[in-house]
Amino acid sequence: MQRFTGIITIFLLFMLCQPLLSFGQINAGPNDTINPGVPVNLTVTYGEVGIPVDTLYDDDYVFGSYPIGFNFTFFGNTYNRFYIGSNGFVSFSPNRNAPGTRKTFIIPSSDPNEPKNAIFGPYYDFNPSYGSPPYIYYLTVGQAPACKLVVMWCQVPLYNCQQQDSTATFQIILNEGSNTIENHIFHKPICGDPISDPASLGVQAISGFIGFAVPGRNNSIWSAEREAWLYTPVSVDTMKITSIPFNPQSIVPGNRIVYTWYQGHDFIANTQQITVTPKQTTTYTAFVSLCDGEIFQDSVKVIVLPVIPNAFTPNGDGLNDKFKIIGLPVDNITEFNFQIYNRWGQLIFSTTNIRDAWDGTYKGGECAAGVYVWVIYYEDNKKQKVTNKGIVTLIR
Repeated sequence: MQRFTGIITIFLLFMLCQPLLSFGQINAGPNDTINPGVPVNLTVTYGEVGIPVDTLYDDDYVFGSYPIGFNFTFFGNTYNRFYIGSNGFVSFSPNRNAPGTRKTFIIPSSDPNEPKNAIFGPYYDFNPSYGSPPYIYYLTVGQAPACKLVVMWCQVPLYNCQQQDSTATFQIILNEGSNTIENHIFHKPICGDPISDPASLGVQAISGFIGFAVPGRNNSIWSAEREAWLYTPVSVDTMKITSIPFNPQSIVPGNRIVYTWYQGHDFIANTQQITVTPKQTTTYTAFVSLCDGEIFQDSVKVIVLPVIPNAFTPNGDGLNDKFKIIGLPVDNITEFNFQIYNRWGQLIFSTTNIRDAWDGTYKGGECAAGVYVWVIYYEDNKKQKVTNKGIVTLIR
């Protein structure tokens, strides 16, 4: 007879540990201040890139082992490596009998064919070899002593619904130090097949006689949207299950992420980085679409000063002593070249650093008062060469 030991408490609470980068926190970069026509690179970021698991030829399989990145204690035993089951589980044992097993079971289960020493988030008959894998990614983020191992299933097909494009997206997160487990479900649909539709959400010890499942999620038919649970160890054989706010980790699941940029309502590009050359102050908005259609956005403003200065006085008084083109930060300027010519077309100053300024000298000697021509050259993100030029008066 199976023994079910422990307590289950259901209530809302805030997350015990703030993540390195919370779900949905994208960054379109800092605001820039430039002169008119200066090129600026804008880059949107969303977390670090996850490590893919190659599931091309392996349905109903167990992959690993992989490094956790820290020591993690699960039901009284400490581990530094883990395994990934294609059917939605993370384990700390190889579970050599589990490959080929696909039917959901009631937690706990001592059947030798069912995965043991595992976290199910959910356990279901997925098919990560169908279509265009990989669908599973993992990554250790953060800094000790508060690292997190994130394992993510992104748009993994449901086996009996793969032709209907029914997919699930979810994360299992291990927390260093507290040994707590987070389970965040973006989307888990119902296939419509009463035989294959039951799914289980919970944890199970290595013996198979101790396990804890989320109520209503134990070998039953259910769907979920933006749902999250926390498993907290109470003793070596007891876990407390708690409902928490949906807030998974921001990791990039390979090419299952789409970047788009807009200027107002106008679409600009579908790349992670763009080059812009606004003539007036402009706000650009970046969108990130992730896995099952979760969409996030962030905006960046490029402030354009009205005009480029047309005169300077290099007399050493500390006021307007140098002539420069404004465009910061340096990392946001692409293929930049700034040149100064005298009235006879002679090149007397050249730089590729947007921070450099002309001090009114040439080869160590002072240049005469008068009108000089400045030119900036740069290459945009389409490799088109662009030129902007004007005049500046040197006053002595």
